[in-house]
Amino acid sequence: MKKIFIGLSVIALGMASFSLLQLSREDTASGSVKSLLASTLDDGDIKLINSTNPATTSGDSFPSVQTDVEIQKELNFLISFADQVGFSYQGSAGDLNGLILPLSYYSTADYWGKYVGELPGNDLHVVDVFNTDDYTLKPAKDSPGGDLQVERLNVYNGTDIYDAACWQIALGLCGKAGIKHASNLDLFDIAENQDRLLLAGFDGNATKEEPGANRAITRKDGTFSYNRKSITNPIQAYTFRMVTRNWLSTDPFLNTSYMKYVTAEGLPSNSEYEPGKVSWMDWKPITGENAWAYFIGPLQTAHLKQQSQGGKFIPLSSQAIQNALEVLLALRSMQSEIGGIYYACEGSLGNQGEEAVNPYEVSVENNASALAGLMIFRQILQDELDFDTDLSSEQKEQVKTALSEVKGTLFGGKTPQGKETKGLIAFFKNHAWDSKTGIFYQGGEANHPRLNTLWKPTAEPKAVDVSTWGLAVLGQPLVDSWYGFGSSYLVWQNVKGWGGFFGPDGALWGVGYSNQDGNGVSGNYEKGIMSAEWTAGAINLLRCLIAQYKVATTSSLYSTAEQTQASEYVESLKKDHDSMFKNVLSLRNDLYPLSVAYSGVRPDNYAGLIPIPDDKLAFIYGSKRYMIPFGWFANPLPSTTSTSWLIMLHYNFNPFKIGGDYLPYDFEATKN
Repeated sequence: MKKIFIGLSVIALGMASFSLLQLSREDTASGSVKSLLASTLDDGDIKLINSTNPATTSGDSFPSVQTDVEIQKELNFLISFADQVGFSYQGSAGDLNGLILPLSYYSTADYWGKYVGELPGNDLHVVDVFNTDDYTLKPAKDSPGGDLQVERLNVYNGTDIYDAACWQIALGLCGKAGIKHASNLDLFDIAENQDRLLLAGFDGNATKEEPGANRAITRKDGTFSYNRKSITNPIQAYTFRMVTRNWLSTDPFLNTSYMKYVTAEGLPSNSEYEPGKVSWMDWKPITGENAWAYFIGPLQTAHLKQQSQGGKFIPLSSQAIQNALEVLLALRSMQSEIGGIYYACEGSLGNQGEEAVNPYEVSVENNASALAGLMIFRQILQDELDFDTDLSSEQKEQVKTALSEVKGTLFGGKTPQGKETKGLIAFFKNHAWDSKTGIFYQGGEANHPRLNTLWKPTAEPKAVDVSTWGLAVLGQPLVDSWYGFGSSYLVWQNVKGWGGFFGPDGALWGVGYSNQDGNGVSGNYEKGIMSAEWTAGAINLLRCLIAQYKVATTSSLYSTAEQTQASEYVESLKKDHDSMFKNVLSLRNDLYPLSVAYSGVRPDNYAGLIPIPDDKLAFIYGSKRYMIPFGWFANPLPSTTSTSWLIMLHYNFNPFKIGGDYLPYDFEATKN
């Protein structure tokens, strides 16, 4: 998933094996590390722990590499406030007052000042200028430290709504598992706070509540139009992919010695404007983030709550369902004639600079998220009709209409603009697949009126998550039926070949982001990068493939030769799964500083830059600071979504499947 963009626009260490940590000699000086070594040398490989699974009711269950005690510490991080070392903050505006709300990262002024600011080529000096025309206070375009200020502002204050959706699922899983917070607050109630924030449409700490301010309603000049359709009702519009705590956001340098780098010019008499406060600048309504924010995260969480209470359906009045019903219009409006859903509303800015996104651009990864979200929504709506005996005739018609609209989006029908669309499934089958490389395209342009083709794919750079997410949603039976038996297995082999991160021991530790990261079988771990979040997504895919190819080993739908081949696939996939699941722990905050794999790229005195108390744990976003080819920086910072994904893996929960199991969707049955 796209993250932060730049530009002005009891810790169970005894679990870990020596091979995992690859401890350097100087690390062994401390008594704690000596104890660690003593506890691991006799263990051989890392221990797999059989955790209670609160979600999965069918399919394979995979032993965890974390204890419930460690999950408790990760939960502590997820719902602790940032000023107490955590991923959350307390709302103060309007109906959000007092609510626990999520952030995307935890960072410190020292990380940005002592580490990022001292990297070669970086200059922290920035002049923020007040604009009397629009009342903004933003970095001057010629300020050398302008981009760095925007980045740290986004990281420190921002919440990517995809990250928030993952946060919701993680809280729901912990809630269903019976894990308690010290405050004894209901975790489902906390998770639902994000639904309330989306409905309100304003910042959690907004000085002035403006309902719908964070919704991309279509402007008079056509900005934020939805495939040339205007949407002016805020509750029907996309939410901007990243929201802040307050429009005048706080530079983490405020009230620190690093404020020597920040000055402000032309400040008005309004006391809210001061050096160290900067206007929020990220206004990007993105399809993928909204698919997670309105369909995957809240609906999966509501489904977990329903299961924990022994119910068969989610009340139609729930905020999660009501939000999804409203935003369905925007999602459907963004669908092209060939079936792909466009990446961003017209006029949205790109990941860097001031250039607008091509309104005909399609992100295949975004479409995988949309497909999963719609399949989840379809099942939840069907459950309403099947089990809610209190629905009025009007409500039944509303649900039936929504089901019909979802079906049209999936399998073909009319868009809200009255145009015919082939549907999402047809898009994946006929356009998203790169037959030359045997993986999914990153994206492309769909139905561009100035092109002589319906689809112009983008082949480079290749993206890891396009294939790991896309294949996890579509499933092995469907993909292999389209492109030949074994195609799904070969997708993973392909991605691993150029996107895999191989550690100092030569083993597969995880994945990075693209084919341009210095990773792969011919790469070098000292130059490559490993992502905790994207590795978790790859592990999730392998679980799907293992479960699904295991079915193929005995299914009469396959020949004897294919059954034998499937057995070999399963064994190979298990080895990769276990290797990654073991080594992704190296990106947990307590183990990251100890691994020699990152000794050449890790910030010096990492634990000093980002001190974290013993009662909290988190997974970082990336193994080093790195400009990802898709236009944003990875940072070795505690990450909400990385931590949430590892909680999903602990509980054997596949976020793309209603209920969380690893078995495939039956799209044919859904169509009929």
